[in-house]
Amino acid sequence: MEHLHRFWQLNFDHHPDFRPNYIVPNLNSIVRCLTGGVGLAIIPDFLCKKEVESGQIKLIWEGKTKLINTLYFANRKKTMYNEEIEVIKELFKKVM
Repeated sequence: MEHLHRFWQLNFDHHPDFRPNYIVPNLNSIVRCLTGGVGLAIIPDFLCKKEVESGQIKLIWEGKTKLINTLYFANRKKTMYNEEIEVIKELFKKVM
């Protein structure tokens, strides 16, 4: 719901005055349902980039103001898992 509220606020300057008919808690389930049927959803583009590029999901509107979701990665300075943390950081950089 947070993505919907932020998208609506950025593009229409107020919060949505309706409730969705269905709320699926897992965003990956929403993408899977959209590829297999007919529906409409407001979801972050990074969760359905492959499906949009392959044509399984149709993008109908990006919005007049693009919603930017900043992710922060925090870790301790002194840790014995430096190599593992670097692998995770590289994965984030590659995927995002």
